[in-house]
Amino acid sequence: MPERTVTDPDGGTDARRDEEAALLARVRDRDERALEALYQRYAGALYSLAYQVTGGDRFAQDVVQEVFIVAWRDAQRFDPSRGSVGAWLFGLARHKAIDVLRREATARRRSAPEVDLELEVAPDDVDHDAWQNLRRERVVEALRSLPAAQRESVELAFFAGLTHVEVAERLGIPLGTAKTRIRTGLLRLRDILGDSLSEMPAGSRA
Repeated sequence: MPERTVTDPDGGTDARRDEEAALLARVRDRDERALEALYQRYAGALYSLAYQVTGGDRFAQDVVQEVFIVAWRDAQRFDPSRGSVGAWLFGLARHKAIDVLRREATARRRSAPEVDLELEVAPDDVDHDAWQNLRRERVVEALRSLPAAQRESVELAFFAGLTHVEVAERLGIPLGTAKTRIRTGLLRLRDILGDSLSEMPAGSRA
């Protein structure tokens, strides 16, 4: 585990936050090596998050590419007073992934043959898929309401698939702190979402 410095209440350590803010400042000055360093550090976790939201490898790859295009083009948009560079990148990925879902849904509607509108094939499956997408969006919205430290820890544990030990190492925090943030974040998500994920709309498949 990396040597621990003073823990930043927003997530990670002061040293880590300063290092990544410095990398992004270099990106703002068009330093390609700095962008590559951020890519190597975050691309895998961002891909996992995007895949969880979009459900497709190609879509997830597109999301990661778009995130780093934004980081390269608009690095000045990062506000260190609102959280870490990692939290900013994850936020971009969530927004981009939801945009991908919306664009894909629009494209499918526009390209569907008229004859499809006259068929009544598996309406329950269509309702179920729509409900699954709605549930996914509710979870994403709920995640946004968590404090940055809890949100980043939950995303790494469940979207990036890291163990508690790996989350602690990634963020440079004690293992106990990582476990507490994940557990507290999940409890807050449960309070926010309530029964909304288990309820099904009228006429949908159980």
